[in-house]
Amino acid sequence: MSQLLLQAERQLQEINMMKKTLLIIGILIIIGAVVFLVLGQKPQDEEGDNRVGFSIRDYLPFGKNDEDINQDLFDEYLNNQTDIGSDSQNYLNYGPVPKLRKVSEEPVAGAVVFNIGTTSVVRFVEKGTGNVYEVKSDSNRVDRLTNTTIPKIIRAFWLPDGSGFLAQTLLSNTETIETSFVELKKSISTSTYDSVPFDTTISQLPTGIKEISISPKGSKVFYYTTSNSGSEWFIANPDGTKEELVYSHPLTEWLPKWISANVVAIQTKSSSESVGVGYLFDLKNQKLEKIVETIGLSFNTNSESASLISRGGSSSELLLNKNNEFTELNIKTLADKCVWLNENKEEFSAFCAVPEEMPRGNYPDIWYQGIVFTNDVIEKIEIHSGISRKIVDLTDESGEKIDVVDIAISPDNTHTIFRNKIDGYLWILRLD
Repeated sequence: MSQLLLQAERQLQEINMMKKTLLIIGILIIIGAVVFLVLGQKPQDEEGDNRVGFSIRDYLPFGKNDEDINQDLFDEYLNNQTDIGSDSQNYLNYGPVPKLRKVSEEPVAGAVVFNIGTTSVVRFVEKGTGNVYEVKSDSNRVDRLTNTTIPKIIRAFWLPDGSGFLAQTLLSNTETIETSFVELKKSISTSTYDSVPFDTTISQLPTGIKEISISPKGSKVFYYTTSNSGSEWFIANPDGTKEELVYSHPLTEWLPKWISANVVAIQTKSSSESVGVGYLFDLKNQKLEKIVETIGLSFNTNSESASLISRGGSSSELLLNKNNEFTELNIKTLADKCVWLNENKEEFSAFCAVPEEMPRGNYPDIWYQGIVFTNDVIEKIEIHSGISRKIVDLTDESGEKIDVVDIAISPDNTHTIFRNKIDGYLWILRLD
């Protein structure tokens, strides 16, 4: 009897051991399944759908094709970047360069386009941080050039060769404008960590500078300040040294544009309620020559003999002034939205951003004040013939409403850049 009891007890122990073994195996199977599901989960795709699963070829090098390996290398590149490399703007795109593309991810204070060989190079500075970025016309890559933080830049005026810019900021809790020259210098750092190709040297200019224009060669700047007696006009080196007073005037609101070695085109700030006047100011003999006078003036001159003029009112009509002869171009836009081609001065042509329609109101006031925004197309105007043709519809090409401001063109006339007045972002357009 006791032998039977011992036998039964041993069988019961074996059954219990088997149950424990099966339980452990079951738990291991469940853990393994969970691990495989987690490892095999794909990231969310662009449409927002989750794809869960795995393929053994994802874990075996011989199971991947070239496209997968390129994507892995690209992901590894992004993951391994430090600071500037992990910046969302510093990306590689192996696809074709689009005709029109947005190149900034933040509002831009100012930009410049210049040529290195046959490549158009764009440099721009962000408003919020003062960081400088660069893009090239033959690549979709955006590179950060500096680490210098200059917060809350209102405007930036670039030297033509992109070697530096004049940054304007507001002093805290005041309306006082500070102006600094930020020069880009090749970095001498040998560290790869947090490295950027340029260091910056900052020089302070006089406080209270209202408007700035840089000479065509970038060696001098023109600016003015105001006092109780009016405005004082100066020229100086970009860093503020060798300042020279060249003129004084009782009026205090001006818009200058340095157009040739010794000539600055300058106009009174305009309104639909007042007459604006445009002048040519000769730096050599310090004389003002009146060129145009009209309500709501916008004055964009190419040389001492030709300028595009828009006059305000319920809309904004564009005119050509050539040798003091005025011709209506039957185009409704502001001269601020135009840029002259770099070509033979006798064969004038310009690219203009032309609104598809102009909202009703008093121009240019409602546009300057941001009360209305326009939806623009780019047109090329052959000035000598008066013929214009559409180059691109910016909305169709981009899928966004674009109100062009601060338009500029590369020296070889192959690319134009501009900001969208609606959000301050920078765009580049290839001109076929």
